[in-house]
Amino acid sequence: MTAATLPAVPALERPALALRCAFAGTGDLLRLALRRDRVLLPAQVAVCVLLFVSTLSSVSELYGTQEQRDTIHATLVSNPAFLVLLGPYENTGSVASTVSWRVGIFMVAVFGVLAVMAVVRHTRKEEQLGRLELVRAARVGSLAPLVTGLVVGVIFSVVSGALTAAVVWPEGPSGGAVALGAQVVAVGLAASGIAAVTAQVASSSRGANSLGVWTVIGGYLLRGGADVDPDALGWLHWVSPVGWAQQIDPYGANDYRPFLLCVGVLVVGGLAAAWLTLHRDLGAGLIAERRGPAHSASLTSAAALMVRLTRSSFVIWAVSIGVYMFFVGYLMATAGELVTQNEQFAGYIAAMGVQGSDIAAGFAALIMSWTAYAGAGYGVTVLQDARAEESLGRTEVVLATRASRPGYLGAWLAGAVGGAVLLLGIAGLALGAGNALASDTGWGASLGDGLGAAVVHLPAVLVVITFTSALLGWFPRLVGLGWAVIAASFLVTLLGSLLDLPDAVVDLSPFAHAPAVPAVAWADVDWAPLGWLLLVAAGLLALAFTGYRRRDVPVV
Repeated sequence: MTAATLPAVPALERPALALRCAFAGTGDLLRLALRRDRVLLPAQVAVCVLLFVSTLSSVSELYGTQEQRDTIHATLVSNPAFLVLLGPYENTGSVASTVSWRVGIFMVAVFGVLAVMAVVRHTRKEEQLGRLELVRAARVGSLAPLVTGLVVGVIFSVVSGALTAAVVWPEGPSGGAVALGAQVVAVGLAASGIAAVTAQVASSSRGANSLGVWTVIGGYLLRGGADVDPDALGWLHWVSPVGWAQQIDPYGANDYRPFLLCVGVLVVGGLAAAWLTLHRDLGAGLIAERRGPAHSASLTSAAALMVRLTRSSFVIWAVSIGVYMFFVGYLMATAGELVTQNEQFAGYIAAMGVQGSDIAAGFAALIMSWTAYAGAGYGVTVLQDARAEESLGRTEVVLATRASRPGYLGAWLAGAVGGAVLLLGIAGLALGAGNALASDTGWGASLGDGLGAAVVHLPAVLVVITFTSALLGWFPRLVGLGWAVIAASFLVTLLGSLLDLPDAVVDLSPFAHAPAVPAVAWADVDWAPLGWLLLVAAGLLALAFTGYRRRDVPVV
């Protein structure tokens, strides 16, 4: 009897095979990603670019002459708070150069944060939700999702930079406009490379976003320290992409060599992320999620679970808002000086809708009105986390226990509302503390004014959060529309006077009804609009609980 001879098994060539097919399906994934982001990305770009448009209109009216620009330069050239927030105001030759200083480096950092989120959204988040495993089961290469995320980040950055340059092009030298656009593109490209790496390091999209966003924000703050003391700390300009981008110096040196450094971060980050992708398991990260004990004495309710899932995110929001508002409070002491030396600055504050004789109080009311959007945004983020828990199937497991549907939804709503209230409180206290340290105003009065400026925005924030909760209760797939309400309200408030919109349109924004406390005395506050906002929030809250009790869980 002759033994059967088995055919020889060829040796596995995994690296060669992986590299040969690693990019398969990239085109299809990219088309899918752009289709999914066909609303979100244009909306983000539009909001940021419209900020440049609005600022350009205000600056053209208030600082249209060289004399006016020289006056504001003499007033702000050595103010440390302005240096931290906006950088040095050195190029006063045109309206466009003033716009570049007024919103340039801050918005550049914002574009970088959005680029981080775009890359993580199409890499680590897809992996965390389990969709990437299904996609990879088809004829899709191992590097196709990574390349897709990077390309989305690059497209977002290039389009944002091009539109920014187009906005300021008519108001100054064309070379400066190109350099300003290059700043936006540079930080966006570097942020995309950083996000590609953080998406491999972290095991969750929340962790990847946190690492990437804090890298960008940290660079922005380090750059501020370098601007305050360039002799001793000037080297901090060269430790982050935000600092590199500032060295491009639009309307000044127009030096594009720092742009190449940011491109280098994109290339090196992309290559490092590709190597990590090929050498790790799908769904894993370099920093493994720490598993808790099988039994916990603290996670005994849906509320405790909500706190555990959102606490790190809350800390990031609280620190960011607190630091920013502290510097804003420090600027309040300078506001009165700006009025006495520069009437145009007073006109700018008045043009933004602030009323009242105390310009420092008006300045505080103006900034706090912007912070209210951040508080509402945090609430929407928490409710989006609740939706993500449902999509992952974990909500169904929790509801299989003794937890009730109203109790579960109530826990997440308490986290959203409570977190937003705490953030506004932190913003008010930080604003008051900064003002108390920089001025002769007593601590009690400063902290009281800061908290008062925050409290009046709570009804509008509650309307946004309860509207989002109603979407979660009835149409959970549309919960992201909470951000659309925030963006629309911001644009209506921002562009209302610029576009001469009817009062009926402006009043559609819940934030338009908040009084400008402390510029407006409490005795002069019209409480009726705030009461109506609270009634609307109560109605939306009841609608949310009704819908959540009736619909299927989960809805995928």
